[in-house]
Amino acid sequence: MLLRALSFVVTAVVTVVLSLFFMTYSASRIDPANAYFQATNIYRSGLQGTGTLALTFDDGPSAFTGALLDTLAQNNVKATFFVVGSRVRHHPEVMERMMREGHVIANHSFSHARLGRRYAANPELLVTQIGTTNDAIAPYVRPGQGLYFRAPYGIWRTVHAAFLNEDPALKYYVGPIYWDIGGQVTVDDDGFVRTAADWDCWSKDLTAEQCGDGYLREIRRKKGGVVLMHDIRERSLWMVNHVLPTLVAEGYKFVTLDEMQTLEKYRTPLATDVPIAMGAGRHPLAAPAR
Repeated sequence: MLLRALSFVVTAVVTVVLSLFFMTYSASRIDPANAYFQATNIYRSGLQGTGTLALTFDDGPSAFTGALLDTLAQNNVKATFFVVGSRVRHHPEVMERMMREGHVIANHSFSHARLGRRYAANPELLVTQIGTTNDAIAPYVRPGQGLYFRAPYGIWRTVHAAFLNEDPALKYYVGPIYWDIGGQVTVDDDGFVRTAADWDCWSKDLTAEQCGDGYLREIRRKKGGVVLMHDIRERSLWMVNHVLPTLVAEGYKFVTLDEMQTLEKYRTPLATDVPIAMGAGRHPLAAPAR
């Protein structure tokens, strides 16, 4: 009898505590659909095994991005570009073309910083990195396009999400977006490149064909996924020229992040007039030259 009474009391206390928790915390803290920046990288793309690829290009725009856009247009493929904010104003024509041709323009920080301990301790610096890039890409983001972020080097901390989701503009971002393919170079005992990452291929002095074949082998094995590439090296352009016609011929479907259903639970329609990000000390290069 005593145990039954004690159990009833414990249950009642737990119920009250949980009720107070959900009444006290805002929806943005407990509802994944309203927590745009996640506590960890978004690792699950849902594309593996589907024959669908989301090509993503980091670190541009650069002198090679225009030629990459030519290749994408020739193969009728749309991609997602995670741009570095400090580069945007130097390539306005390329940014305009990305928008005009239907590619998704996304945020990869202002200076490609490692968003680690320093940014956890000084969150205003985090807002500067992401908010300044948000301002820089704003003129080139098509109406209705989603806002996406990828952390440089994949470095992310839980406290970053909690802080950024309080920002009136940056809370609309989905991210950080991770990748399925393109994370590392692996070579088997016979010398074949089994997986590739263009950022690492060139430091290992692999050819564009060897690097591209590594991408192809990983893509075929996984049968789809988010692909990480870069548009700041000419050899990466050569590699894409080697890989893309083959993937098209093999029947792969290509999507942008806007078309990925697995990201739907993180999205909420943008307000009609989204304010700029908060925080002092914004970088003076925020506004792109038009």
